[in-house]
Amino acid sequence: MKKEDLVNKFTKKLIKEHKRRNAVYIKDISCALITAGLNKAFFNDACKSSGRVSKSQVVYRKIDDKKLINIQNSFRDQMIKFLKLLKIFCRNRKFLVSFDLTYDEFFGDKSKVDNPLYIHDGDGKETPKQYYEYLTAAITSNGVNFILDGIITFQGSLKENYIKEITQFIKQHLQIDAVLCDRGFGWGTIKVLQELKVNYLIFWKRTGKWYKEYFNELKDGNFIMIKRFTKFNRDMTNYHLTSNFILIKQLEYEEEKFDWIFATSLKKKNAESYVRRYKKRWGIETIFRITDNIRIYTTSTRIIIRYFLFLSTCLVYNIWKFFQMLIREDLTFVNFKIILIFYMAKNDILKPPDYDKFSKIVKGYLPIE
Repeated sequence: MKKEDLVNKFTKKLIKEHKRRNAVYIKDISCALITAGLNKAFFNDACKSSGRVSKSQVVYRKIDDKKLINIQNSFRDQMIKFLKLLKIFCRNRKFLVSFDLTYDEFFGDKSKVDNPLYIHDGDGKETPKQYYEYLTAAITSNGVNFILDGIITFQGSLKENYIKEITQFIKQHLQIDAVLCDRGFGWGTIKVLQELKVNYLIFWKRTGKWYKEYFNELKDGNFIMIKRFTKFNRDMTNYHLTSNFILIKQLEYEEEKFDWIFATSLKKKNAESYVRRYKKRWGIETIFRITDNIRIYTTSTRIIIRYFLFLSTCLVYNIWKFFQMLIREDLTFVNFKIILIFYMAKNDILKPPDYDKFSKIVKGYLPIE
């Protein structure tokens, strides 16, 4: 599998090439996407610097007639190729899958957006004041961190519906050990994961006083498993749900002690096992820190464009992790950028404007052949 193919096939499913003079081809667009991701640049600037595409609108017009599901399916097709190789490389073992939200801050007039329902209002602290929101699923198992899927959400949407649909996709191609979630996910997530018969470990949000009597009876470092019931309403239907909850009192972590509450279908022998397992979820936070540094920027307020560039960023990240896994664990992203740029230049994928003139001048002044 060639490096450029991973991006080429993503764009090829969305964009039709036209055989005409000065046409923009798939590898031209791939070059611009990779260039933007590697340089944390605006897509329009990357198009110009690539020497292949005159401006970002040339690309945007090519996906005018696409829907969000077309973008997602194209990304998934590339992930299926990753997963086939991953299963062989990791001997078909089970993987932990983490769900979390990441944000892309919105600036401007929300009324001018093609669909303002996709602009969320935040508190300006934990979340930006206005932002696009993406629910992302990733493998976070023992250093194997891959983005499996992502969807842009709209106001008032039920995240468990996205989790159900994404988990169904993942189950077709990967054995899931357990799904890990943070405090932003509740009984709705439990409901869909129980229906799909997938193990879960959810760090539970503390609301009410129900847990206090149990903590009062526990000694530091000890835990208790209790069963909780709830009546849960969705689509004008009442559901009766049950889940085990693990309460851990003052367990030391990184030289500090914490109380932990988990909703889970897992049964472990000691408190440390639950916390160690949950800590694997933090791999997705690491993923977000990296993808924030390779984010492809745009001034476009069109939802389809935002989603296309978000998944393009995820694809660039996955390419790095894929080659890191195959080459060596210490292949840093900086070295990967250098290698990929050289590869693109060597194979005539990347050829900036004025390259020929620059090369001619260099040869005239420096002893370079």
